[in-house]
Amino acid sequence: MDKGSDLHMHGTQSAPLVTALRAATVAAVALTAATPSTFAWAQAPAEDHAAHHPPPAGANPDAASGMSGMKAPNPTMGAGPPAAPAAASGMGGMMGDMMAPSGMGGGAGEGAAGCCGPMGPKPFYASMMDFPKLTDEARARIRPEALTRLGSGSQAVTDGQAALHRAQAANDAAAALTALRDVRDGLSLAQSGAGALRALEAGQSPEQTALAWFRHEMTLPPADRSEMAGGFRGLSWLHVLLMILLGAALTGALWLQWIRARRVGALAERLTPGAPAEPSTAEPAALPGSAPAVMSKAAEAGAPARRPWIGVLRIKAIFDETPGVKTFRLMEPNLGLFPFTFLPGQYATVTSEIDGKKVRRSYTISSSPTQRDYIELTVKREQYGLESRHLHDRVDAGDLIEVAAPAGSFFFTGQEAEGIVLIAGGVGITPMMSVLRYLTDRAYPHDIYLLYGVRTPADIIFREELAHLARRHPNVHVTTVVSQPEGTEWAGSVGFMTPEFITAAVPEIVRRRVHLCGPPAMMEAVKGVLRGMGVPDDQVKTENFAPPKGGPVLETQPPAAAVTAVVDVAVASPSAPPSAQATVTFSKSNKSGRLAPDQSVLEAAEAIGVAIDYECRVGICGRCKVPLRQGSVSMEVQDSLTEGEKRDGVILACQAKSVGDLVVDA
Repeated sequence: MDKGSDLHMHGTQSAPLVTALRAATVAAVALTAATPSTFAWAQAPAEDHAAHHPPPAGANPDAASGMSGMKAPNPTMGAGPPAAPAAASGMGGMMGDMMAPSGMGGGAGEGAAGCCGPMGPKPFYASMMDFPKLTDEARARIRPEALTRLGSGSQAVTDGQAALHRAQAANDAAAALTALRDVRDGLSLAQSGAGALRALEAGQSPEQTALAWFRHEMTLPPADRSEMAGGFRGLSWLHVLLMILLGAALTGALWLQWIRARRVGALAERLTPGAPAEPSTAEPAALPGSAPAVMSKAAEAGAPARRPWIGVLRIKAIFDETPGVKTFRLMEPNLGLFPFTFLPGQYATVTSEIDGKKVRRSYTISSSPTQRDYIELTVKREQYGLESRHLHDRVDAGDLIEVAAPAGSFFFTGQEAEGIVLIAGGVGITPMMSVLRYLTDRAYPHDIYLLYGVRTPADIIFREELAHLARRHPNVHVTTVVSQPEGTEWAGSVGFMTPEFITAAVPEIVRRRVHLCGPPAMMEAVKGVLRGMGVPDDQVKTENFAPPKGGPVLETQPPAAAVTAVVDVAVASPSAPPSAQATVTFSKSNKSGRLAPDQSVLEAAEAIGVAIDYECRVGICGRCKVPLRQGSVSMEVQDSLTEGEKRDGVILACQAKSVGDLVVDA
């Protein structure tokens, strides 16, 4: 084939390419001549697009933007049009210019509008977020940048058009595609500037302009102008209202949950025989005590007692104090949190089943309330005492026993007076030991005097610990008197609690608070001595340590009547048939209520708001004694009633139950 034929064929094959390039040139010219449309501000320049879509780590920024080696456009719209980029670079640097930081800050590193820290100035549209309102300052910063972008973009379109013509003349398809891409980028840059200028002319805030661009980039529908113009802190009123409603719903749900938790807790407390209580001098029922104890009428009156905790504890250790006295350490059966707290001097009631019968006795807690893991009961073995013999002879470490605690108003926490005189006889040392341990544990700063009387030196309970506390604490003064020291090496005081002994042991006792505990005969003798020394009766607080008030301990097993007794009143009607639910009338309060067969008079009184004083609720303390005027009752425990009280119709409200109607003087 000759040379002319070859040229003819080449021209024939390139005709479609030439036609396509001509069409592209026409399109570029048309785009260049076009005026920015109403949505031109939404066309994202590459720099703002890159602000939200950065290239992956390690990527070439020029490759990511599709350009390389571009010269920066003329940064101002001053005298004359922007200079054309060098031919060698072509239009490849245009997107690099669009990705450059905004000049709105006045220079690199400048702050208010264009600086964002060590990374340098912000991109154009991102920097508009610094201007919530269209102020003069915002206009002065945005307008020059927008004009610069419009001019740079127009110049880029012109340069791209020229490059497209050159590619067309050279039949270079790759150069043509590059030129078209540069034209598009220049057009985008010009549109971003034109859009910003149009937004300024329309009075739209820069923040709204930027938000509209963000929505466009994220393919979100345009925002309602009225929604953006109102609201709170940039949020629409609808959003604010929804957040308020959600917050109210959450608050209501939390409140309902709190109410439900309180109701569940109250129900659990009602269904549980007893509940833990915090120590409080105003409500002493929060604590237990030790040694067989019955409150005397001279005992300090406290606030109405709470219902004691009732449950099972495990004996973890048994200590021999003297030949006839043992200390039993009680802990939670699974070594968990101890179920109640108490005040120093309060007592616990122990219930045991002995030969098929339930026996209850109260013993003062001898340990300190500061000890949170256990309580200790110090018990003297009485020759004919059912419970004390049972504990000494039959109970071993590891056994479970039923306990109700705390109870008692014979306590001292250190807040009642500045200093205390503790006078004890025999096993009456147990509440005094709890007080002494508690006060020394808490570094009580005032004087503590302990006067302790026993028959022989071998009967001194806690002898070594008392000596140790007296040596360790200068404010602790322990004086012991022995009535029968014959045959021993005792070198201390001998005799009884005489005025001379008390005066020598305690200076100025007339102005001091006194706690007295011991056998009844010793108690009466010491009270007389103190009265003769001028100590006011209201300064002396006492607790009796003696057999239950029902009489002396029995030499044989008690008859059934001592466990389940019926108190009949002359006006009772024995022939009345028992009912499923009787009625109890409280004559003083003029109130009546239902009385179920398994419900005590005390529980029926509480149900209708009749106040009957109580403490232990197990028939030991005798605080709930009330006269029965009509009807008959049965009582499982009546230890605190004397024979005369039984004949006179006095009952224990916590123990009295009936299947017939009752009238109670309460």
